[in-house]
Amino acid sequence: MKVKIVDVAKEANVSVATVSRVVNNIPLVNEETRERVLKAIKKTGYKPNAIARSLKIQKTNTLGIMIPDILDPFYTWIVRGAEDVCGIYNYNIILSDTDFNPEKEKKSLNVLVEKQCDGIIYVGKNLTDEMRDRLISASCEVVLGCVPDVTGKLSGVLIDNASAAYDLTSKVIDGGHRNNIIFSDEGEPGYIVEKRLEGVQRAYKEKGLSFSDEQIYHCLPSISGGYNQMKEILEQGNVNFSNVFCFNDQMALGAIRAIEEKGFNVPEDYSVTGFNDFWISEWVTPRITTISQPMYDIGAVATRMLIKMCEKEETEMKTLYVPYEVKVRDSVKGIN
Repeated sequence: MKVKIVDVAKEANVSVATVSRVVNNIPLVNEETRERVLKAIKKTGYKPNAIARSLKIQKTNTLGIMIPDILDPFYTWIVRGAEDVCGIYNYNIILSDTDFNPEKEKKSLNVLVEKQCDGIIYVGKNLTDEMRDRLISASCEVVLGCVPDVTGKLSGVLIDNASAAYDLTSKVIDGGHRNNIIFSDEGEPGYIVEKRLEGVQRAYKEKGLSFSDEQIYHCLPSISGGYNQMKEILEQGNVNFSNVFCFNDQMALGAIRAIEEKGFNVPEDYSVTGFNDFWISEWVTPRITTISQPMYDIGAVATRMLIKMCEKEETEMKTLYVPYEVKVRDSVKGIN
């Protein structure tokens, strides 16, 4: 039989209201009575109704996380960082996979708000004006992951994508690779793609080299996407390049596979660079030169920032850039 609050009150010889105050941490009960109630709760095995409790104290200790693709290790590491911080501060997580679909994003946001989440972390590759306005008007705290709010109304945690792409491109060019091609996301250009292209173009400009849109190839941001695009390029004889800069490591893995299937070697014949530092990038042959983006830290820092906001601690709206690292490995010829 399910134990009810009235059973605890009877065991502790107090009123139901007193048990409720103890359960909800309302400081109107003396210490002796509180201890008696806690012992009664333990003895009876009473489990407070979390929903009813949250309605009473207007707090659920639950955070919602909206991510575009749960199968992408980039996003799963963000969730892991968030979950570890939630464990420290006794918060729970509701995870929503939006599939890069604007309609699913809207639905997910509505569901998380209806579930009375204290706060929401929105993770994506781009932040549309419509979604930004919806997040700003949401009845809970919000922190962005991987993208900023250019209006400054929402806090966010990310890396400087333009600087990271600039640093890696500069190293590649200094290593002798003037003829680079880019494998970019085939979807509509968003913040991350635009910033990475900005960094590449800035590196070319500062080196006194020209860069054109003809160097950019749009493909699925996946292993198969990189594989199919590289296979098509080589079969068509478009071989006037020495390095392909893939905007994620999965595309880089696919590109390497296609190059090797055509009888070429990486990096002796063609070099390949990636982005994000997908864990397998260090364990394949050749190991992939990439930008190490601290996905776990982005999730952890965003969550700590959000919990501070939920706890009404003094915080300021800000965009926090976490450090990245250029990981020079074996997939690029001529740099060290």
